[in-house]
Amino acid sequence: MNKLRYVAVSTGTLLLLSVTAVSASALRMQLTTVSLDSLPALVSPNDEITFTGTLTNANTGEGLRDKTVVIYREGPISPMIVAEALTGIDGSFSVPWTATLDVNRDTPVTVFAQFDGDETALASRTGKMSFRIALIPINLEITTDANKNRYSVGSIAFFSVAFHDGMGNFIDPDFIRATYDGNFVSMTKEEVGRYTFETSRLVKFEEHQFGVFAEKFGYISTQKSLTITVFGAQIAKPVKVSALKIGDDVRIKVKNNVLSPGEIYTFSGKFLDGSAVESSSGMWQFSVNPAADSFSLKSLEKSLGPDKSTIFKVKVQGTPTKLLWKALDLHGKQLADGTSSVVSVRTR
Repeated sequence: MNKLRYVAVSTGTLLLLSVTAVSASALRMQLTTVSLDSLPALVSPNDEITFTGTLTNANTGEGLRDKTVVIYREGPISPMIVAEALTGIDGSFSVPWTATLDVNRDTPVTVFAQFDGDETALASRTGKMSFRIALIPINLEITTDANKNRYSVGSIAFFSVAFHDGMGNFIDPDFIRATYDGNFVSMTKEEVGRYTFETSRLVKFEEHQFGVFAEKFGYISTQKSLTITVFGAQIAKPVKVSALKIGDDVRIKVKNNVLSPGEIYTFSGKFLDGSAVESSSGMWQFSVNPAADSFSLKSLEKSLGPDKSTIFKVKVQGTPTKLLWKALDLHGKQLADGTSSVVSVRTR
């Protein structure tokens, strides 16, 4: 019994000493204060931000060196680590961070700094601090040659397009859409942020509108248009058509004059006193509309550019005397129409 009692007493003594040792260790740990210096309220995408602050002994104000301070960013579910810094001899820290976007829109950001504590110092954290990553405006400029907006019939309009960030830096958008009179057109890239577009010859008194839309990640999308006016009388027919009947075939020659306002992609027609049956026309697709007694030829690979001509061989029924025709561009806009006599040629 005496032996057992001795063991019990000894064990209790050991437990008491252990608890006393832990309490003393906790009392020796330092209380800490971590601070985060103020940040700009507004930054641009890809700007470099520097997080600075200090970690100090909360009681003495003395800086704590060689401690890791973590910068957290509030996330949709939980805070995310964006940077870590080691304190210097005076307890100060400094760490850079690049303001990046996940989606292309203005983004609020909330951050705080935290010291997670270690074997000698207790944990501490700052309050939350917020700023905003704001999209950069794209400056879009459209000018014409000599900055004019009036052109005479027969001339060519030349547009210059420039994109810059307002700080003198030219930029290339990720996406550009250019239109001329509502139709998509291609611009020529001259250098970074600089593009040009040239019209075909202007053939009649009317207004034309050139417009540009642009997008770039980290920037606000932008669009702008410029209208020019053509004055003077029309000086040439944009499309010339002749028709020659040889046997059961009619050879239709179509010429797109140099003054044509656009390239021809579809040619359609209707015979008087006759009807089209079939056609042999190279890279042009032939189709007949029996209800309207008309036919059309649509380009499969190439268009009929300015100052170019082509011949369509159309087999017909009857003895056509006239051809009523239309020339259209890629978007179905009518470029020209007219009536051509079908001249018959005797065959031996």
